[in-house]
Amino acid sequence: MKKIFKYQRGVEMRQWLLIYGSIAMAALVPRTCNASQAYGSIHNFDCVNDTEVETHGFEIELEDVHCTDIASCYSWNHYGTPEISEIEVNSSGTLHTNVIVRYAATWTPGAGWSAYTAVPTNSIPPTQGHQFTNPNINFGGEHFGVGYRRTPTAVQYFWLVDNGVHGLERGAPVYIATPTFTYIPPAGGFPAQVQAAIKPPPPPEPDPLEFGTPCWVKEICTTTHNPEPVKLRDLVSDDPDDPSDRNWRNGEPDEVEVEWQLMQVDYNSAGGGANGELQGAPEDLNGGDEVVTRRYEFYKYEGPIDEESGEAMADKVAGDGIHGVGIKTINGVEVDLSLEIVVGDFFGAQMSAFDVDEPIGLIDHLQDGRVGADYPARNLILSATTNFVAELSGALPNGLAFDRETGILSGTPAEAGVFDFQVQVAISNKTEVVQKYFLSIADIGEDLPPHSSVVSTVEPAGSGEVDGDNVYTNGAAVTVMATPSIGYAFTGWSDNGKLVSTSSSYTFTNLLNRSLMASFIEVPFISVSDTLPSGFVLAWPTNFSGYELIQNSSLITTNWTPVEEAVSSQGANYQVTVPVSGSSIYFRLRHP
Repeated sequence: MKKIFKYQRGVEMRQWLLIYGSIAMAALVPRTCNASQAYGSIHNFDCVNDTEVETHGFEIELEDVHCTDIASCYSWNHYGTPEISEIEVNSSGTLHTNVIVRYAATWTPGAGWSAYTAVPTNSIPPTQGHQFTNPNINFGGEHFGVGYRRTPTAVQYFWLVDNGVHGLERGAPVYIATPTFTYIPPAGGFPAQVQAAIKPPPPPEPDPLEFGTPCWVKEICTTTHNPEPVKLRDLVSDDPDDPSDRNWRNGEPDEVEVEWQLMQVDYNSAGGGANGELQGAPEDLNGGDEVVTRRYEFYKYEGPIDEESGEAMADKVAGDGIHGVGIKTINGVEVDLSLEIVVGDFFGAQMSAFDVDEPIGLIDHLQDGRVGADYPARNLILSATTNFVAELSGALPNGLAFDRETGILSGTPAEAGVFDFQVQVAISNKTEVVQKYFLSIADIGEDLPPHSSVVSTVEPAGSGEVDGDNVYTNGAAVTVMATPSIGYAFTGWSDNGKLVSTSSSYTFTNLLNRSLMASFIEVPFISVSDTLPSGFVLAWPTNFSGYELIQNSSLITTNWTPVEEAVSSQGANYQVTVPVSGSSIYFRLRHP
């Protein structure tokens, strides 16, 4: 066991989050197929704090699923890695097993809450949602999400607010819908198809009027015409000012289609009525490797409503994105909807991607545990099949076990500390995937301070080593080091595809989970290929062009000069014969 507690108390915690989803398989056109599950759908969402009070967490309740059904959670916001648990709910005499995914700050006497989400001071435009993932900015929203292997019967979202005695309780439900994708494989000469749909969350208590809460949904559709995979952290709200931004469009420059729709359940109609579930048209996947993305932006409905039924009377949005369309008689009065503002403030967005050929993967982070408390069973492997080979190396706490056949980590920890290990998984015809984990286990009666993990990978594999990965208290100074292997040079540290440092020693203040990549490039190295009476033959590979051989009598001065001897090409090497000298001479390659 490796105990590496690098915690410091009394420091604010900041981190971030997302969602994996399941795909229903069903007939979209008259074909014969069997229903099953697949794993190519990922989602995440921006959420504006509209509670009018400062919040200190977020909770997602998924009905009729288990902890082992939960896939990766996006763990890069102010609240960090969520806690996952199961509860039993008796609804109308039927017992349901629900999963709670809880992102929560902690209260410390004298220091207050470890994290918060501010109350917006003005209306937040949807193009600023990407800033919710910046730990140094807190202007009224967060990035949240959770994914699942088995589709829950319902998904509900809640902000968590202070209950007055430094505990957290649910605020009003958040009216953001969760997208689903229905997929049908190719058959009978037809290409594969996918259909996206969203429907409102369950109604609040007490029962509503005939019609539920209305809202506007702006749907933006894109099909990526390249097979590049989409990762969880790519699904961040679009930043129009950053052309290199990694976002939900997966490299596509333009939006294929934009459509406004009213979403509102009619509880007296089967299926919720015409606006109870918004389904897109089935989309052909002619190449079989397309990535289909959907962005759903949610806006408050501000138009007229029927007093008795609660029905929203405006069902179209004008080209200005603000006013309604047409003339209607509402509550006995003729209303020109083109003069009525019907679209209110933006309050959230879901970004989703569907990839039928989703590669095998591993979840990103593990929640903390406690000695003597059952650890929620988590399936660490993201795969549509169990036909994989998995291995765990490193230290698990006594009482926890990893099942290589199923990929499930479970048990009851019997010792405290920080345990670092890694899991590698491979499947036929797929690249092996490796993930490093840090698991913090608190002792009985102990509360761990807010903390985050730093995990680094090396690209390409085997090109170097990194040091500094661990668990750190939020606010601590962290230094990671990159050391190249022979024949490689370090080029930079990146986080989610963005360069953050070109120094091999990178120091930063840890405020959230960090997933860093140390990148190296292959460089030529000089070898002595022969020794002659007149000197030495120095050689380096010809597949490195543009380099020149330089020399100096000292390693600590800067006056390096090119060698005077002629350089020739011999087979796979460049080579030069340098004469024997009575003093020390140092040589190296330089790219002008």
